Amino acid sequence: MCAKRGKRVILVGRYRSPFTRRVAISMRLLGISYEHRPHTAWSHLNEVRKVNPVGRVPALVLDSGESLFDSTAILDYLDQLVGSDRALVPVTEPDRHRVLQITACALGVLEKVVAALYERTMHPPEKIHQPWIDHNESQARSGLQWLAAITPSPWLGGTRLTQADITTIAMYDFTRIVNAPLIPEGRYPRLDALAAECLEVPAFSETKPVSEADQSNPFLQNISS
Repeated sequence: MCAKRGKRVILVGRYRSPFTRRVAISMRLLGISYEHRPHTAWSHLNEVRKVNPVGRVPALVLDSGESLFDSTAILDYLDQLVGSDRALVPVTEPDRHRVLQITACALGVLEKVVAALYERTMHPPEKIHQPWIDHNESQARSGLQWLAAITPSPWLGGTRLTQADITTIAMYDFTRIVNAPLIPEGRYPRLDALAAECLEVPAFSETKPVSEADQSNPFLQNISS
């Protein structure tokens, strides 16, 4: 169980990483306190490898000293920890598969945004393959359009805020930072409205990547996990 014996769990990773941020938002919504260590694989690789052998964020260090890594595994653990009534992915159908479907789409968009970003930032200019960027951005747009077609009621997955909303907005805010042309002003009004609604919730506003480091050149930041 988290935070027994007065110890707090440790979340490793910057909020700049949408994968870390979706864990942070979830923990705050579930009332699970944590110590935040905003490490990246670029600047703190040895430290990150101590909690994830792959050297990626996020990682969650439990009060037992064990660590969980990969945001999906961490979130599954948190849902099991708090029980079915509070889990951010519903345990009963049809709500469960609907939330999983939306979350999977948002993660798919995120993977494509990151792939395009890495192609731009991890190669010298003469090695950048524009057709690969175009392909990934086209896939990201398709996913964004699908998400934007959902009519919230009032949330993406139904009557309560779920992992579908958390992951979608973590992806949406991140994309606005690293590839704003993918989200032209006014293109996705429903997602814009959802993002604004979520920003009224402290778990979202308190983790929004707004610092100078968060907004800086993506090449200098660790992003995915």
